[in-house]
Amino acid sequence: MAETSTRDRLLDAAWSEAVERGTSALTLAAVGARAGVTRQAVYLHFANRATLLVAMARRVDETSGFRRHVRDAQDLPPLKGFRRLLEHWFDYLPTIIDVALALEAAHLTNGDGAEAYRDRMQDWWTGIRQAVERLVAVNALTPRWTGDRATDWVWACVHPAAYHHLRTERHWPHDDVARQIIGQLERELLVTEP
Repeated sequence: MAETSTRDRLLDAAWSEAVERGTSALTLAAVGARAGVTRQAVYLHFANRATLLVAMARRVDETSGFRRHVRDAQDLPPLKGFRRLLEHWFDYLPTIIDVALALEAAHLTNGDGAEAYRDRMQDWWTGIRQAVERLVAVNALTPRWTGDRATDWVWACVHPAAYHHLRTERHWPHDDVARQIIGQLERELLVTEP
């Protein structure tokens, strides 16, 4: 069994701290202590808290399998791949929701998590864009939608804040949120027979 690198231990510790305490309370000293290294050792790997948060969020995308699922969805036919991408996103949201909302709050207040939020949301927008471009290529997108507008609309509809609102504030079951949003997007965006 391979030994976990110091960098990976720090990223895992940062994720645990973010989940337990939120990103605004996350400090490099706490991350270092949790990983069993000094604060100075944290600075050997990350220039500041913002770079740590970006790397932490990227690592969770990778280690959770979400990135692999996105790649796998791209190997499917466009309609099936679009649906599968969204299904994987909704499966992933419960894992990241608390940290995603904290990073969004940092983005809104220009805090240290703002760059991590922009980085991950842009990456997610790009993944959606690739799925939508595949739909456009097989004439599966209804004529009233452009690829850019459809991408923006999907991104907004599946945004972590929208999910959180329905799940936490309106008490919708997770499966109902996923099924309703995916179904509505398919009805709005896709032609019945491309």
